[in-house]
Amino acid sequence: MNSFELEEYLRNLMLEEEEFKNKNNAVSSNKSGAKKNGFIGYFKQFIFFLRSLSDFLRLISLVVFCKKNVENKRIVFTAKNFSVNVNGQLEDRIVKPLFSENVLFINHSKEYGIRSLNGQKVYNIGGVVWLCSNLLYRNQSEQMKLFLAHKLINDSFVRFLNGNEVFTLCYYDLNGMSLVFSNFRHRFKLVEIQHGSIVNYPPYVKPAPVKIADTFYVKNQPTIDYLKSHLCRDFPAEYKLIPYPKGNRQFVAGTHILYASTVEFNGLHPVFSSFLSNHGIDNLHVVVRLHPRERDKEGLFASQLEKFGVNYEFDRSKNWLEGNSIENLIVVSPWSSSIEDSYDNGFVTIIIDPVGKQRFQHLIDGKRCFYSDNLVELFHRSDFKN
Repeated sequence: MNSFELEEYLRNLMLEEEEFKNKNNAVSSNKSGAKKNGFIGYFKQFIFFLRSLSDFLRLISLVVFCKKNVENKRIVFTAKNFSVNVNGQLEDRIVKPLFSENVLFINHSKEYGIRSLNGQKVYNIGGVVWLCSNLLYRNQSEQMKLFLAHKLINDSFVRFLNGNEVFTLCYYDLNGMSLVFSNFRHRFKLVEIQHGSIVNYPPYVKPAPVKIADTFYVKNQPTIDYLKSHLCRDFPAEYKLIPYPKGNRQFVAGTHILYASTVEFNGLHPVFSSFLSNHGIDNLHVVVRLHPRERDKEGLFASQLEKFGVNYEFDRSKNWLEGNSIENLIVVSPWSSSIEDSYDNGFVTIIIDPVGKQRFQHLIDGKRCFYSDNLVELFHRSDFKN
């Protein structure tokens, strides 16, 4: 692909994803405004850049001068969204179920650093990417500035690899795409681990013009079938299944709902709020599982739930399937990937937003998976849950 075709491809990937999220979504997203920078803000940015520069130089030194220490390493590009806080320490929640040894973590965020993950050092390179994008590629579009900077920085060390597995948790972000189009792709094996639902999600719908990943770790066979007929139709890949965690579950009296949030709503979805204010159900228990990017909004969700006088708690476990002990749990969500996890594991599942209806239409069967914009009516149907 020439530079024009590449830029067009990257732009379309992002536009199609954004349009999918906004289509038929009647609820406006209340996103926070731009961050205000005072002296402290600029000082923190400066420290972040120095730390990033130091980590980048240490990473280069490691792959160039300590090759034996790197030759068996799995290189994992990660971010805070893919981790969970356990007793004040960040633990990875994506790759740890698959492997935990011989890992080299790289954080490519241009906004924050990660000191350690699973008790080991993380190499932060985002600050250097940001600097390069503004110094070397300032005449490019904002998207290409960042893509080219990611590519430059990543190529500077992947060129020294010798067949290592390099894991991306999101192939279609600019860092992931810089690995897909790396000049040294032959030096490593690119692997994507499914961290959300793939079926019907825009970045995976159209056949790719190049080989995206050598291996995909996915949750189920339907996802493999979908990739084979869509994203990977013209460039076959290897597929491996991610085992679902096994939990000890039992029937618990009452109505128990796991509400899995998404990032498009500033708090509870209106359909769920309406249900909580009119449900008329005795012994209702709500468990709230916040999307990783909404973990700092726990207070907001709590204040909304308290207004309804509902019995609630937050699920802060690394994996809700592992943390859940209730067999008769009902999962409710606008369009979280928890919908797919719930369906795969036999729970009654309810989608409450048109975007989720479109995304998970292949699961909606009116038996175990439902779409509803009126939960009160659904819960009081005689055939519901039968």
